[in-house]
Amino acid sequence: MGVRRYVIGAAIAGLAIAGMGSGPALAKPSRPTPSGNMNLSFQGVEYATVASEPTTIQVDGLGQLIADKQGNLSGAETFTAVNGEGQTENVCTGSVSGSITPPSGDFGSGDGSFTASLVYTPANNAGAYCFPSGTTTTTLLCNRTLLHENLANELDAGTYHCVATGVSVSGGSDTIKAATMRARIGITRGNNAPNS
Repeated sequence: MGVRRYVIGAAIAGLAIAGMGSGPALAKPSRPTPSGNMNLSFQGVEYATVASEPTTIQVDGLGQLIADKQGNLSGAETFTAVNGEGQTENVCTGSVSGSITPPSGDFGSGDGSFTASLVYTPANNAGAYCFPSGTTTTTLLCNRTLLHENLANELDAGTYHCVATGVSVSGGSDTIKAATMRARIGITRGNNAPNS
């Protein structure tokens, strides 16, 4: 009886080892990111050069984003840009795309901080403070506020608070040298994210 058990056990172990060495390698699943419909709000100050003139622009805006399960963002935003010196105001609308980069650990561990990028493309006939000749890229450092600790691993719960770590304009001669900006991303519904 003892020999028979040994032979059967050795055969099973041999099959397991053979199975590990053959066949396609299993791909590691990518880390999940928040997904679904997201409300975006942001406000702050941009220190820019517009039409060769140094300018301080106050920005206050709202947007609607959709994030897929790989962290890709798309949507639209509208903001008011005011030049404090000249008392000139532009209302800027356009599309936004971008991505969420998960933290090195888990969203539910440590501070759960992560980075995101938003690329704003202004609509036609945008005003000067909308940077109409190019796209504006904002990089964000974000963390999450939870309503309850039981939701730590539910990425579509809670509110994400972000600060801008960089803002730049590509295209045209206008520039943004620095910015002090805060953003808030609130997830309104996470189960309707695109599958891709």
